[in-house]
Amino acid sequence: MSQLADYLKRPVRLQDKEVLLVPDLVGPVPISEQHQYVETAGATNTCPAISVRESDIEDMRERYPEYPVYGLWQVLILSGVVSFKRTLQVVPITAEDGFYLHCDLGRAEYSGIYESGFFAADAGFSLEEALYVEADLDQLVLPQQEAKLASELQFERQRAMRRAWSLLSVAVVIVLTLSFATDFVLDRFYHNANRTLQSKTAVLEDLQSGLAKLQTTRLTEVPNNENQIERLASLWATYPHLKTTTEQSFKNKQMTFEVEGVTENPAKKFPWLETQYDPKGIWTLSFKVKGA
Repeated sequence: MSQLADYLKRPVRLQDKEVLLVPDLVGPVPISEQHQYVETAGATNTCPAISVRESDIEDMRERYPEYPVYGLWQVLILSGVVSFKRTLQVVPITAEDGFYLHCDLGRAEYSGIYESGFFAADAGFSLEEALYVEADLDQLVLPQQEAKLASELQFERQRAMRRAWSLLSVAVVIVLTLSFATDFVLDRFYHNANRTLQSKTAVLEDLQSGLAKLQTTRLTEVPNNENQIERLASLWATYPHLKTTTEQSFKNKQMTFEVEGVTENPAKKFPWLETQYDPKGIWTLSFKVKGA
């Protein structure tokens, strides 16, 4: 089994893909060096954020432009070869030098490098207590996202923002279009219903006017308009959009109405009707009142 450090900064094959592994940093980046690093993995409940030095990415791309770059600890942690229960774990470069990862209470805390067996972060660390991290290449798993420069990440965020705004603009246009269409349909429905109501109101007023006259006039004989009322009720029931064209009264010789949108001659349903058809799509309906 080769040491993991042997796979750094040279092409290796992971998951049927040629890639490059570079040193990375687990945990907070020193303030004086923050401008040199770019985040490659966000913090989780078991590990803080992981970062890679931009100069390492640029160097690898210059030497091997066709291969994607990944951070070492990011790959090892994702692959499950790191134990969060061990306080100190190392990936040696030589017998006395290498990379280390410090964990506490079941969570990774920070990483760094040690030289000549000395750990600058904590003089109490000792290689004798360290767990050496070892793994074959076929045990390693690649992250979904390769390491990228800060400028590339910013460009991707801007592109995602533009895409989001574009989708929002399309959604707004669709909502406005549907709103205008709904408003237009409701407006047409209102006007049609209002015309129908006005037509029926006019017929009702004519009938009420005739009834009022009958109530104030002394009749020599009691009129019987049952037949005409039944015919009128049948017409209204069959043609809800029936319109009156003249003042209607049971004193008239006939009653005349109009109806639109009917394809079949109404006289076929009501033999007592006299009908005329206007090419504009209007049927004129009339039936006798007196002597019917």
